[in-house]
Amino acid sequence: MKVQERRIKYYVLAFYLLLIAVWQGLFQAQILTDYLFPSPEQVARRLWELATDNYLWPSVEATFERMAVGFFFAAVAGLGIGLLMGVSRVVSSCLRSLFLGLQTLPTAAWVPVSLLLFGLSDHGIHFVIIMSSVPAIAIATSDGILHIPPIYLRVARTLGTPAYAMPARVILPASLPSIVTGMKLGWTLAWHGCVSAELIKSSIGLGYLLQMGRELNDSAQVIGIMVLTILFGVLLDRFVFGLIQKRVLQRWGLAQK
Repeated sequence: MKVQERRIKYYVLAFYLLLIAVWQGLFQAQILTDYLFPSPEQVARRLWELATDNYLWPSVEATFERMAVGFFFAAVAGLGIGLLMGVSRVVSSCLRSLFLGLQTLPTAAWVPVSLLLFGLSDHGIHFVIIMSSVPAIAIATSDGILHIPPIYLRVARTLGTPAYAMPARVILPASLPSIVTGMKLGWTLAWHGCVSAELIKSSIGLGYLLQMGRELNDSAQVIGIMVLTILFGVLLDRFVFGLIQKRVLQRWGLAQK
């Protein structure tokens, strides 16, 4: 099994190297001018310039700080609302259709609302993060609770678990795989919302660097920040949420160790 996983990693590495080679080949074919389609080397050089000029890492730090604050409140709110939806059919009937509708709304659509409510401040970016991710977390949490096998609840009651302890001792642990999936989706949507809000509302951050690159007609900076944003998303999914999800699935016997 480990040998197979190692081979898969080599295939993934080869795939991305192939993508870079194709990118370089398209650049050398001069289908578009350097002004519109920079080479991988030009993009890497521009990122290095941003880092040495002390633009890149403060912007990365600002974006992650906003994500940490906004997603914390989004997770708390989403879990609380999802728990209510999972234990109350009335609450679920009232909120599920609303949240499903909100999920279809692009995350960038919350930016004008945040401008009206909070102006050009970090609170507005936090608002966009929260509104982008709460529906996904709440729906995933409620689905996880609603799909708990009834035998779990009956066994807990038979063993003397009091009603007030059921959410913490039985309901939330049993619905944890679904909750983790909702957290991953919520983080992705929050990440979209944060960068979208920074395009308009911020003077620092990854979104701001994207906007600055557009205003300067610097396609190398725009593509570089896009690649960096994707890279951060992949690393977080692989080494944070991916590991958490793997451990949870192993704990419940749904995945191999």
